[in-house]
Amino acid sequence: MVFFVFLIFVIIKSPMSDSWKRILKNLLIFAVILAALIVMVLAALNKYTQHDSAITVPDVTTLTVNEAAPFFEKKNLRYKVVDSIRVVTQAPGAILEQKPAPGAHVKQNRIIFLTINASSEERISIPDVKDCSQRQAVATLEASGLRVRNVEYIPSEFRDLVLGISYNGKNISAGSKLPKGSSVTLIVGQSSTGGEIQVPTMHGLFLEEAIASAHAKSLSIGNIHYDVTPANSEQAKSYQIYKQDPITGSPISIGKKVDIWMSTDYELIEAPDEVFVPKDSLDSE
Repeated sequence: MVFFVFLIFVIIKSPMSDSWKRILKNLLIFAVILAALIVMVLAALNKYTQHDSAITVPDVTTLTVNEAAPFFEKKNLRYKVVDSIRVVTQAPGAILEQKPAPGAHVKQNRIIFLTINASSEERISIPDVKDCSQRQAVATLEASGLRVRNVEYIPSEFRDLVLGISYNGKNISAGSKLPKGSSVTLIVGQSSTGGEIQVPTMHGLFLEEAIASAHAKSLSIGNIHYDVTPANSEQAKSYQIYKQDPITGSPISIGKKVDIWMSTDYELIEAPDEVFVPKDSLDSE
């Protein structure tokens, strides 16, 4: 600014004509005004955008929203709960996720979006699978968040047709609500003429695979025996079948149950599968 004032003074004192002096003087005055406006605009933008005043987002995961609020207020940040999910290993109401993530740099008054742990279990409305085929019913129920852990077969003129659903030994109707992940039993019709099939091998299968294999043959999984009791349901998923009753290849009526023995001991799991040999085959030898 002082430099421009000096130039104006020099122009006034210079020997050039008055008209040129007025032109140069006006140009310099215009330049001074323009420069001042630019400085003012930049200063205003700097204040509006809070340039160089980034705030580090605090880590509030595992806290409740009420516990986290003072941390946001202290940092001049806002927060908003946008989702809730159920995680049984975390406390109800605890913050599970935040966006932007902890440690991110944001401007003042930024909204931090929170996902919290639901205070109660998510409940699923049971879909109507009555009169569906067993396979279709299993797919529908599992797609909705439920598990089909057993199939109960009862006499019916229609084979493989779902007649109902039970939960903890009680019949339940479509539209009833159960906690997500609940295990239900399908009640499926079985022809009164019955019929026999060969027991499929379940040797080396995990439990979910064994259940699917049994259902595919219109059988159910009966008693489950563990050589060492698993600490929790997650650990139980690593167990494999090393023994079954009836054994592989045995004749069995449709709708019956197969008991299984499970272990994580590879010597047991890798031992040869016990296979049924018909008496006629032994006599012929």
